[in-house]
Amino acid sequence: MNIENQWISKVMRNSVVGQVEALKSLEARINGSFTSALELLAECRGRAILFGMKQSGLVGQKIAATLYDTGLSTHILNVAQTWEDNLTMIGPGDVIIMLSYSGRTGELLRLYPAIRQMGNKVIAITGDPTGPVARQADIVLDASVVERHDDREQAPTTYTTVLLAIGDLLAETLIRRRRFSSPEAQQSDQKMVWVRDVVHRCDLAVVTPDCSLGQVMQTMTSHGTNLCLVMEGGLLCGTITDGDLRRNLTGAESLQGIKARNIMNGAPVCVQENISAEEAQQLLKEQDVDTLVVKDREQKVVGLLTSDRV
Repeated sequence: MNIENQWISKVMRNSVVGQVEALKSLEARINGSFTSALELLAECRGRAILFGMKQSGLVGQKIAATLYDTGLSTHILNVAQTWEDNLTMIGPGDVIIMLSYSGRTGELLRLYPAIRQMGNKVIAITGDPTGPVARQADIVLDASVVERHDDREQAPTTYTTVLLAIGDLLAETLIRRRRFSSPEAQQSDQKMVWVRDVVHRCDLAVVTPDCSLGQVMQTMTSHGTNLCLVMEGGLLCGTITDGDLRRNLTGAESLQGIKARNIMNGAPVCVQENISAEEAQQLLKEQDVDTLVVKDREQKVVGLLTSDRV
């Protein structure tokens, strides 16, 4: 073996030794914080939403996939493209996981005020357990490592190994927890289904209040639906169903001049997209309707939820 090959082999062995030492150090740091994080994820009734930049974001994709295999709904967001005004997809039952090597990632820190206002719990997995990312979290998992200066300049290689290990140990423990828990606990650990996950968003039948009866019927027929939305300027004015058509047209001497506003239901049953599908199903029964209009936090219509989807 020539000198160059010997050098390459030495670098590789040193890399493995460094990562093994980092994992041994992690083993010694497993404490009550890890248990608290596990319980928070086990009791999560929404999704685990991960945020991370660069290598943390890439490893976060793998962690999200691993946690999903345990039965937990997961999602990872690109922090660079996520700001306060597009966090509306986060529901009240979601758990936020912040991934930061430096512990000072500005993109993560900028999201904290909005997340705190929504009341979501935050787990920080960071290489600096005393940094600003950790200080604002509810639970901190210490992913700190000792890396040489040249490693830190190029890529946090050992840190990503520790980060992967933390994701794996959380996933493995979640699986074992469910396997040995009572039937009641197993049932409660199942993924919660949210309205936003089952809402019908595409190809909605929409008319304006001044549309003629003929336009309303044509719109409903072309969309193959028994309900259309009456919208004006992006605002919901009401809905029209087959039942509304029959009730309002029975006995009418003339159909001439009848517009959507004359026959619509001006107070349709609406629901927020961030409630559970179980709650929506109960509302359908209580109101004795087949369809709910689904709105987001800004009260904008995002779709319809029919009884056959919950």
